[in-house]
Amino acid sequence: MSHEGQEGNPTTDFPPVINGLDFLESTVELLTKAPAPSARDQKYAVVHLAAAFEVILKARLEIEEPALTWVMRHEFNEAKHRVGDFKSVQWEDTLKRIRQHCAPETPLIEKPHVRALVEMRNRIAHFGFAGTTAAVEVVTTPVLDFLVRFVHGDLLALVPDQQVTRAEEIIDRVRPDLGKIGALVKQRLATAEALDAAQVVRCLVCAANSVPIEGGDLHIACVVCHTDFGSPADAAWIYSGTSAYEVMKDGGDDPVHEHNGFLCPGGAVTRMPTGKIDEGVEATVLLCLTCGEECAGVCQYCDRAVTTFAFPEADMCGDCLDIRMEKF
Repeated sequence: MSHEGQEGNPTTDFPPVINGLDFLESTVELLTKAPAPSARDQKYAVVHLAAAFEVILKARLEIEEPALTWVMRHEFNEAKHRVGDFKSVQWEDTLKRIRQHCAPETPLIEKPHVRALVEMRNRIAHFGFAGTTAAVEVVTTPVLDFLVRFVHGDLLALVPDQQVTRAEEIIDRVRPDLGKIGALVKQRLATAEALDAAQVVRCLVCAANSVPIEGGDLHIACVVCHTDFGSPADAAWIYSGTSAYEVMKDGGDDPVHEHNGFLCPGGAVTRMPTGKIDEGVEATVLLCLTCGEECAGVCQYCDRAVTTFAFPEADMCGDCLDIRMEKF
């Protein structure tokens, strides 16, 4: 917000909370442009929402204690803080510190939703981005909804009096359009809720539990954001977060295994996120993406994934046990 400063010079005044809400309002404006947001609108919507999330949550930390916004709290220096000469806390620790020091009773957003937004923003900022309109809608809506609830339920009461009216006006402008976006996303998520697949896992792009693993050599794709992860083998490597080349180059355990299933020899197996949260940690399942079968583990002798171990005490599959028994 610009106004006249000393000697008639224009100045810009966006205190932290108002700054974050301005980014949020910009996001909603971009996503609701008529007749439809352009690819450029969607790109900046993601970037602005990531900024809104970061600024609003750090504003909450600063209200509680400015040092909480520093990675190293004990190194806090007020002069450096005023000019931004410090390394600020990352989003995961921001949520953790809000829970621990500010608002232990306030419902916070689940990490997969934020991670999906941050990863999409990072691709835009560092590499470029090609994705679907549906993906942008599904990724942004949970974060938008959370920020509006967080500001209204926790932050607004702590905002300085001279900023409250501005903050409330922004929230009032945002709510109607946010409802329109939310309705679209609800329709998309209904498709995922109706899935009747053997296994359904979380989408890496939109964070919805919307990727069916039905078996067969079909492409693995999200029914909500329509992201195509490729063949079962391709999807296994994408979900593992690395590649066969990187594993061979850098060493370490191979995250993608061959399936030693009776009906699916050679299928692609890796750990897949289920979207189910247990004590703050997302559950995973060792899954064959080729046939959809859940595996018990990986044989420590041949490195193939098995449905059941023939010799569980040694994590040994039936083939490896047979080889060893032939010697007797």
